[in-house]
Amino acid sequence: MAATTPQKAAARRTASAAARRPKLSTAAAPEPIDIFAEFSTEEKPPVPIRVGKVDADVRRGFTGDEVTRFHALLNANEFEAVFDLITTNGAGIWAEISPLLPELASKAINKIVKVSEIYEGEATAPLLGYMTNPAGAQPSEESSTTTE
Repeated sequence: MAATTPQKAAARRTASAAARRPKLSTAAAPEPIDIFAEFSTEEKPPVPIRVGKVDADVRRGFTGDEVTRFHALLNANEFEAVFDLITTNGAGIWAEISPLLPELASKAINKIVKVSEIYEGEATAPLLGYMTNPAGAQPSEESSTTTE
């Protein structure tokens, strides 16, 4: 008998993993969700106000981008720009409010913001920019000691 060499089984040809995957449809990619759009407020008619000698209308109804801009301006204490955004006479309103004591200025700002409905709650606490100059403060115990 002739010696036979063992035969290997023939390699099976299989489709690549990519070829086995189902074909996805070529539908358009979904639009991204605009997160800031969720911050928008309902459009309502403006409300007329008077601040000192200045008459203006307060807007009610803001896009999400305007709401985020409002908060950025408020955070930066740019009150004239805040009033430019939410009223028809920001410069005039700020000219009337800026000379006030911090407590009164905060009340006026909060009232106008509430009328605009751009923010719920108190938009500002007493304004730090108007606080007494700390140069008139009494020295602390630590600051009165000297090092020698």
